[in-house]
This record gives sequence, C-alpha cells and structure tokens, in this order.
Amino acid sequence: MNSTKISVIGAGAVGATTAYAIMLRNLAAEIILIDIDATRCEGEILDISDALSLTRASQIKRGTIEDARESNIVVICAGARQKPGQKREDLLEINKKVVTSIVSDLNPINPNTVIIIVTNPVDIMTYYAQQVSELPRCQVFGTGTFLDTQRIRGFIAKRLEIASQSVHAYMLGEHGDTQFVAWSSASIAGRPLMDFPQINSNILDNFLQKTRDKAQAIIKHKGATFYGIAACVSAMCENIIFNRKYVMPLSVHIKEFDVCMSIPAVLGLKGTEKIIDIPLNADEQRAWEISGRKLRRIIDI
Repeated sequence: MNSTKISVIGAGAVGATTAYAIMLRNLAAEIILIDIDATRCEGEILDISDALSLTRASQIKRGTIEDARESNIVVICAGARQKPGQKREDLLEINKKVVTSIVSDLNPINPNTVIIIVTNPVDIMTYYAQQVSELPRCQVFGTGTFLDTQRIRGFIAKRLEIASQSVHAYMLGEHGDTQFVAWSSASIAGRPLMDFPQINSNILDNFLQKTRDKAQAIIKHKGATFYGIAACVSAMCENIIFNRKYVMPLSVHIKEFDVCMSIPAVLGLKGTEKIIDIPLNADEQRAWEISGRKLRRIIDI
C-alpha cells in the first residue's frame, strides 16, 4: 500500500496505545485517532506526536468518521472497558450499541478497507459489525484469541527454554471462558508438544487456566490491559499492509454455528483470505462445539 492511512476509533488506553504501536512499527504514513471525547483525543495525539520524528509516519491527527471511510484499515477500540471481576459478556449491550453505530456510520466505505474489531466481547462485536457493514465478512474480523495464543505460547516457551515464536499451538473458540487449545496438533520443530518430557497434561491445564485468568489479573493490578493487544493489532496491520499472509487465530464467521469465533486464518491485503481447518481430537471437537453454542445462545438472547 502506498501512503497508507490507518484510523483508530476510540482514544482510550487500548486505542491510544494501538495508535502508538502502529506508529513505532512504521506502518502508516498517516494515523488518524477518532473519539467523541475531543479533549482526551487531542491530548493523546499531542503526547504520541512527540515520538513522530523518530518514525517514518508523516503525521498523527484527530479525525472523523469521514476520514475513517477512506482509510486502508479501521481499528475499532471504542466502548466500555472491562472492570475488575467483570466478565467480557457483561459489556455486551452497551458495546453492541457503540460498535454497530460506528460501523453503520462508516457506510458507505471504501470497498478495499479492512475493519479490525478489538472491542469486547470481541466475538459478539465482530458478529454484529459484520451484520451492519457493507463490506464482505473477510474484511471485517476480530482480534479473537490472537493475544491469548501469544500468552499460552509464552508459558510453554518459558517451560521449555525456547523462543515463543518456535511454539506452534493455537488457542481456539471464544475469546473468553470457553477458549481452548488444540493440544493434539501443537508442536515444536515438527515434534508433538506432548513428546517433550517437561510437558504433561497437568502442566498444560495450568497454562490454560493462567491464560484464561491473565486479563483479570492485569485488570486487578492496573485497571486495564492494553500493551499486549496493541502489539497484536499492530502485527495484524503489518500483515495486511505488506500482504504477508501469516496464519493467525482470528475471530471470523463460522457457518456451523452462525457466530464469530477464533480459528487460524490467513491474513493478507484483503483481510482473512482463507480459513485453515485445524485437526481436533474428540475432546477438542466438544470444546469447539461448546464455545460455538455458547456464543450462539448469547446472540439469540
């Protein structure tokens, strides 16, 4: 993409940190931050712009929905944030109104734009965003379990004393309590993960629970999570802009349940260009169905 423009809607902690991460990766000539709180938005821009001369971005500015319509990528972070002890689905009603209003206002939109949903509960928000957007579903998707996958790979990597990039394991399903790992297909250098003597089912169960609990632990200590998800979104933007076609677990439409939840997808210039069906054993298949049916029940309420 030449003269890439990325719009971030929502200038809270997640949105502002995402804009900053995108700038540090030198991904966009122009970064646009959009928020109904003009004072907060302007403050974030003034702060982030101090680093502008150390990057290749030409500008970061406050913008409008009209600016977002012509962007290459729109990242939606707006909405109420999760509080200590609060479940992601507790945010559903207020954030549904926020996200559907934003996506509706983006119409008519540049037909080549890609929309990334970050707002929680991200699977439900992605589903509703796809319903009201004029874009194909492949161009509207959520961050899903991409961050959760990085977290659990980190626990495994530390245990085995290797780089987390060398761990091939995917968190699937809901970005929430029913998420699970496809352990049966997890590997390192082509060797099944369970073949390593340092790994057993109890250790993996512990890693899974720690991953599920990590967001609440961060929220309890500092009020919000934003560094990890901002890094994930900037990595997603990089893959779109440079058409890298990396495989990432993202929240996409699953026809089987008519919901959005995470499965490995090929991410490129046109969004989630292909879904990779990952092999699941019987227990994992049940976990997949539990996750899908839970999300369907929430949507049907």
